[in-house]
Amino acid sequence: MNNRYGNFKPGELLPGITMPPEIHGLLRQRVTEIEVSDTATNCLIAQARAESLVEALEVLKAIPAEAIERLYLVILQSAETRLSELGG
Repeated sequence: MNNRYGNFKPGELLPGITMPPEIHGLLRQRVTEIEVSDTATNCLIAQARAESLVEALEVLKAIPAEAIERLYLVILQSAETRLSELGG
C-alpha cells in the first residue's frame, strides 16, 4: 500500500487508525494484493479478502466505527482504481 492516503505514524494503516501490528500488517498486505492484482478476478478476490478482515474488526469492535468505514472506503477505492487500470 502506498502513501497516497496521507502521512503515517508507526502502527497506522491510515492517519488516525492504529491497530495491533499483526492486523496492521495483514490488512496492509491485503490492500497491496488488490493494488498489484494481475486480473480483474484476482482483484475482486483480494477485495473480498480485505473486506472480510475489516468485517472481523467490526464484529469484534476492535476499532471505532468511523475507522471501519474509512477502511472499507480505502479497500473500495483501491479495487476501483485497479479494476480501471486492468480495463475491467
